[in-house]
Amino acid sequence: MRLALRIVSILSLTGLILPSVLFLAGRTDLDRTKWLMLLATIVWFVTATPVMWKEPSEPDKEEVIVP
Repeated sequence: MRLALRIVSILSLTGLILPSVLFLAGRTDLDRTKWLMLLATIVWFVTATPVMWKEPSEPDKEEVIVP
């Protein structure tokens, strides 16, 4: 579940960058760019929030705990 949420949140961040690049290249209009970026922002907030608010767990082997 967490992996799927991370993948969707990364794709939505890509969805934030891509419309603006397409707009600057002249491939899309401003209204479509605004709607796509709004949709990607909403998807990112919905999918990234559960990943960031995870419960503290045991540290992984690669994690270093600094006192």
